[in-house]
Amino acid sequence: MRGELFRDVNVALATSYRLANLPAIDAGATRRALVTVACLSPTRSRMHADWVKRLIGEPSRMVDFSGLSRLETRAQCALVRQAVLDRLPLSQACAVVARFSQAPSEKQIGVSGLVAHFSAYRPDIVRAALDYDPLADPLWDLLWRRYLPAHYGDGLSLREIARRTRMSKSALARQAARLDKALDAIEREAIVALEHSFIGEGLCSRLGGAV
Repeated sequence: MRGELFRDVNVALATSYRLANLPAIDAGATRRALVTVACLSPTRSRMHADWVKRLIGEPSRMVDFSGLSRLETRAQCALVRQAVLDRLPLSQACAVVARFSQAPSEKQIGVSGLVAHFSAYRPDIVRAALDYDPLADPLWDLLWRRYLPAHYGDGLSLREIARRTRMSKSALARQAARLDKALDAIEREAIVALEHSFIGEGLCSRLGGAV
C-alpha cells in the first residue's frame, strides 16, 4: 500500500460496513495519550522501548487510516457505503449490503431487494401461487441462510427449510446451488464495478479478486 486507505475493494467494504456498526467515539484517545507520554519520557530502557512499540502497533497491510481522525475515518467509510448505493444497479447494491452489512435491519433491506429481483423472473402463475401460500417459497430462507452469520442460523438448515416449505431436500439443495451461483455472479460484478472507480480515486491499492 502506498497511500491508499484499503488494500482492496473487499477490505474497503468489510471495513466500512463494520465501522458503521461501532460507536462514534474516539476509542484510541487514551492509547495515543499513552504513546505521547511514553515517547517523551526521559528514561528509555530497552524494555520501555519494546513496550512503546507494542503500544503503537505494527502498520496494517489491510487498511491505512494514518493521519485521519476517527470522525474523518468514519466519513471515508460512509462514502464507500454511499458509493454502493449510487454506483451499482439495485440488485448488485442489495447483494453487497446483504453480504457486508453488520446491522440486521440494513441486511434485511438487502435481502428484501434480492427477493424482489429474483421474484421478477418467475412466471406469473408461479408468483400467484406463492402469493397465495408464501410459506411454500424457500427464497427468503435460502437468502438468509447465505447471508446471516452462522451463529444466527438456527432453523436455516436445508432439512428445516425443506420441512417448512414441503419440498424434498434434494430439490431444495439444487435450488440453493443455483441461487448461490447466481448470487456469486452478482457479487463479482459488483466488486468489478466498484474496484475500477475506487482504485482510480486512490481508495484501494489493487484488485480485490473473488468475494
